[in-house]
Amino acid sequence: MKNKLFILLGGFWIFFLLESFLVISVGHFPNKFKMIGLDWFNYKAIYSDTASTRLKLSEIANDTVDFNMYSIDIKPRQETYFAQHTSRWSFSLINSAYACDPGIPQTDEKIDSIVITSAKDFDINHPSGMDLSDLFDIIVLDDANGIYFEKYTLDEYLDTNPYVPNELVLILNKQPDVTTDFQFLVKYYQNGIDYDYFEFTTDTIVIQR
Repeated sequence: MKNKLFILLGGFWIFFLLESFLVISVGHFPNKFKMIGLDWFNYKAIYSDTASTRLKLSEIANDTVDFNMYSIDIKPRQETYFAQHTSRWSFSLINSAYACDPGIPQTDEKIDSIVITSAKDFDINHPSGMDLSDLFDIIVLDDANGIYFEKYTLDEYLDTNPYVPNELVLILNKQPDVTTDFQFLVKYYQNGIDYDYFEFTTDTIVIQR
């Protein structure tokens, strides 16, 4: 009887140690990310909030595009890491069943503003050097907050003080006064008083009225 009891207890402790090892080794996934830069590209964009694929991006042929299809695709470069936490031992068959499912990494960083300017007059109300952010909509992909390519005006989106998403696509929503080539300077700010600041200049693209 004692031998059976020792075998039973020994099997229980082996199971406990194996489960704890799996929870620690398999379930330890990055849960935070921070932004370290921006990747961007000009695309021709077609958006529909009723289609199964809401956003379609394609190359701009001959460097010319209709105004309402001109887009700037911006992908924050992310560096993942582990948030500090206090290690503790626990035994739970229910919790361990979910321990190996990786959560989506989140961030504490927020976008403060995106300023877009051009060296050329865009229209009578937007001369060269003036902020053009009110002329752009934004399509947002934010896995951590359940946003799947949803569309906002850029100003409306920035007013929500949003967390840095996985991807954002700026789409022009107003035609220029004249069909001509444009090159935009995009300045991106995040994190409040201690700004993280990034900027880039787009390729020169002819935007058709």
